[in-house]
Amino acid sequence: QYIMQSAMIGAFVVSLAISALTTRFRKKPLILTGLVVMFLGGLVPVINHSQIWLLDLCGFLVGAGQGFLVPLVGSLILENFVGRERERMIGLNTTFLTGGSALMLMLAGPVCMTGWVNVYYLYFIALPVFFVALLFLPDDEKKAEVKDEPKAAPATKAPIPWQGWVQCVLVVVMSLAYSVFPLNLSFFVTEAGLGDATSVSAGMTTITVVSALIGLILPQFIKVSRLYLAAVGAAFGIAATLCVIFAQNIPMVYVGTFLAGVFFGINMAHPAYYVSRICTPQQYGPTYSMCTSMNFLGIIVGPIIVSFLTNLWGGSSEVALNCFQTGLGLFIVAFVLQVVWGTYLTRTLPKDKAMKTAEQE
Repeated sequence: QYIMQSAMIGAFVVSLAISALTTRFRKKPLILTGLVVMFLGGLVPVINHSQIWLLDLCGFLVGAGQGFLVPLVGSLILENFVGRERERMIGLNTTFLTGGSALMLMLAGPVCMTGWVNVYYLYFIALPVFFVALLFLPDDEKKAEVKDEPKAAPATKAPIPWQGWVQCVLVVVMSLAYSVFPLNLSFFVTEAGLGDATSVSAGMTTITVVSALIGLILPQFIKVSRLYLAAVGAAFGIAATLCVIFAQNIPMVYVGTFLAGVFFGINMAHPAYYVSRICTPQQYGPTYSMCTSMNFLGIIVGPIIVSFLTNLWGGSSEVALNCFQTGLGLFIVAFVLQVVWGTYLTRTLPKDKAMKTAEQE
């Protein structure tokens, strides 16, 4: 548990620093650095795994590598694609990110049976990826010029506009609400006598698979919901939590995890879409990196905040059902805030800014 938390802290710290680094350094060397750091996080435990602090440090390095890659890849998409192509790339990025995580988890199981240390060999995949990036990732990162691209919000000297900070706050709220699923689903299922560890594993796998599939149809979601995309995601989160709270059998739980997968897919993708709407090209990198770091922050502090809020309203943080009730409240808050935010952006951004990308082919 501590090793996993170290990875989240590493991802948060580095993604937070990326907001400043992207204003001073080119993205290619930063991406290569992230791959090297991730490779070292897997290499060191293979050589020496006798001390827990060293494993914690390596977990931090692996997370730090992720902190480099996730925001930088997202920024590259925002800077080099526009319109429907950008929406498709945001969706595909979500698909490969969540799908890759699912694949690694599937591989980790049988590999772990040969010895838990061997799991760290999976991080060696960073080595061939490093050479692919070194050889094929272009040094010239100028955004593609497209005549019909909608103009961004008026430029400001601030690397992150105030709208970007609002978006960061909303990302934290969404992450806090979702944190009840990975933290409490297993306890809920076992406490209610609905299933065992295998059932929980199937449910969490459903979330990952569905979120990956959502990335493939993200442009369709955007076309329908536009700047209410995050509100639609929060609505799925509300429905997912209600299904779990009122579940009388494991199939009902699976319906909840399916809906949670829809939420998770939208939640992973929507920050990039909103950043592309509210920022200038010069602000893409710092703002998206900050949104990514806030997502990691929500994951890190989720257990603390959910426990605190559950005890605050008179529930018990030791009871999984109470935690899901707290999560429901957070999803409702997120939904209301996202509706208000989407309404504001729809009314204040130029009409073609809010609609043209979703309608053009």
